[in-house]
Amino acid sequence: MPNHSTPTPPVPDGPLDTAPRFGVPQAVATVSFPALGAILHLSGMPMQDIFVLLGGCGALGAAAVAVASGRRLAAGLAAAALRAAAGK
Repeated sequence: MPNHSTPTPPVPDGPLDTAPRFGVPQAVATVSFPALGAILHLSGMPMQDIFVLLGGCGALGAAAVAVASGRRLAAGLAAAALRAAAGK
């Protein structure tokens, strides 16, 4: 009597691909920051104020990503610092 059990899916040999990809959030930020800068400039806002405003928005976004990624980001930064200290 043949065995008709469901086959198990293959297990990958190496680590899973967790490399960051360019997706919708990155595309929105890439397009929206220059667009907002152009709109603010056309409305009469000085360039220096635009750079400060958009730079602050970018810093807040980077801080939010850093808090959200937590330990993994800290481990990556620590590893980069160790490699830099070792001269690699």
